[in-house]
Amino acid sequence: MSALESSVSAPSVSSRVSIEDFSNYTMRMQFKKKNITDDIFQQFEFEPQVIMEFGGDVNQAALEWLIAKLQAPRIDLGAELLVFSDYREHNKETVLYIGATLDRLLIGAEEMKIPKIYKDGSLRELCLSDITQFEKSDNLLDFLTSAEKQKVIIKGIENIRATEDDHYIPGYPKYTLYPGKSIIKKYLSRHIITNLFPLHEEEKLKLIARKWYTLKNYFKPQPIDSIQKYFGVKIALYFSFLGMYTISLIPPALIGIIYFFFPWQSVYKEATFALFNVIWSTVFLEGWKRYCNSLCFKWGTIESSMSYYSFEEPRADYYGVISRNPVTGQLEPEYPKWKRVLKFYLVSLPIITFCLTIAFLLMLAYFWGEFWMKKNAPQNLGLISKMYSLIPAVMYAITIGILNSIYRQIAVKLNKFENHRLPSSYENHLILKHVLFDFVNCFICLFYVAFYIQDRELLKTFLGTILITQQILGQLNEAMVPFLFMRRRQKQVDDALKKSEDTLQENSIKGNLTGSQSVSTSYKKQAALEGMMDRFNGSNDDYLELYIQFGYVYLFSSAFPLAALWALINNFIEIRTDAFKLCRVFQRPFAESANNIGAWQVRKKLLIL
Repeated sequence: MSALESSVSAPSVSSRVSIEDFSNYTMRMQFKKKNITDDIFQQFEFEPQVIMEFGGDVNQAALEWLIAKLQAPRIDLGAELLVFSDYREHNKETVLYIGATLDRLLIGAEEMKIPKIYKDGSLRELCLSDITQFEKSDNLLDFLTSAEKQKVIIKGIENIRATEDDHYIPGYPKYTLYPGKSIIKKYLSRHIITNLFPLHEEEKLKLIARKWYTLKNYFKPQPIDSIQKYFGVKIALYFSFLGMYTISLIPPALIGIIYFFFPWQSVYKEATFALFNVIWSTVFLEGWKRYCNSLCFKWGTIESSMSYYSFEEPRADYYGVISRNPVTGQLEPEYPKWKRVLKFYLVSLPIITFCLTIAFLLMLAYFWGEFWMKKNAPQNLGLISKMYSLIPAVMYAITIGILNSIYRQIAVKLNKFENHRLPSSYENHLILKHVLFDFVNCFICLFYVAFYIQDRELLKTFLGTILITQQILGQLNEAMVPFLFMRRRQKQVDDALKKSEDTLQENSIKGNLTGSQSVSTSYKKQAALEGMMDRFNGSNDDYLELYIQFGYVYLFSSAFPLAALWALINNFIEIRTDAFKLCRVFQRPFAESANNIGAWQVRKKLLIL
């Protein structure tokens, strides 16, 4: 038995939380004045919200130090959370199950100014002194949504910072700390913590899934408000955008069908369709801005912390010479801007140019293959001849997907190498790299055919082939492959837990509770299964796919009128497959606030009158 196991074995933890656990006396008095008795707090039972996994080679001193920080009262610069530890015999991992008492969640929600619905129907920041005037305050156990509880807990975890006495992570002298540094981000960036994710709530998830992607409700609107409450505003905005974009494709799809089946020969045909595309895209984008503003206003995030004027801390991976920030007065790394500029122009730009050159050469190889196939393929064989003529375009479409996948890995490495200070700067530069390469890789061939070769039939055939092929491959790659891996992982977890059922450690870390309790087997199984799922890395890749698809429809649908129809069909399926992935394939992401779709929608700060 390890040092940690021996020090935390057989703790005593109560299944009920007393009101005497309050860390805020003023709040307790406010509750008593409102005749909210101790019974509501005595009904509270420990429910893990966040899972933290460590590898088998983790240093025990680092593990014990972090647990102590998580449990310590906030007056002692801790997070004041409930922490239980479990050792998985089958994979030699240590897992922390993290939750919080009801009073800790309510105090944290007030400090974070989480908006809640007042009894007069307005949306107001939570105020505990007036909590009885908020809707659903008669049952405080369900007053906060699961997404709001996770936001409070992860905020508490991220707020654990190094003090002047913390020079490095115990057991890892090379991993230095400076006063004010977020400890959890250091653990994550150095891979001491291998996984950090919130647990799903199975009953609520099943209810959302039933309304979202089941065959019975396949043709019904998305439950956007339920998505926002469970997954957060940022993800809800993505599905809102995808839904509105899909609906907006109906007019160009109908016109494309008319153009395709009832062609008329006129010099103004393509010009009329192109003019319609300009008007349609403008109306759609402006309409989305209004719809986005209305959603964010309803959810209380129109002036959220994600606005352009909010303060951002340096990234966990940001490195440099430790110095004092002249604005905040805090110690943090400082890296000269000229070094970052040199890295971009002398390293990143040449590599990006090389990748774009490869994409251009592959385009030329496609045209060579197209010419060779027309010259050597059998003729007058009907459908077989048609199939032969499509082989180069299909192969090129597959190559585009492979190149995009490889380049995205290169872009991430280059972005890390450039050492951007802020998370927003890092994300914006990464999006710029992705957009630049994908635009060239996906559109250079179409521009070459349209403006250099000037072959309308070749443009029509190539666009149709590449659009349909990429959509089919995308659906298989995004939905079917992860689903098969998920089924395999679930079987592996069941087998592993069954083998180690008799030897599972019932070790727990004593938190702010007394008595005896351990994490139930159902939570252990759920955490083990979800820990093996793929991590959700945000919606940027999904937005990038929509960006490319929008370019196909907007720029070239006058040559291939059915482009909008294929995009409409793909997006209709995409909504449900993305919903399925989020509910059943990926780990549950932490809920995030937002007031727009980020770098994909640059807009001025609005004044709400």
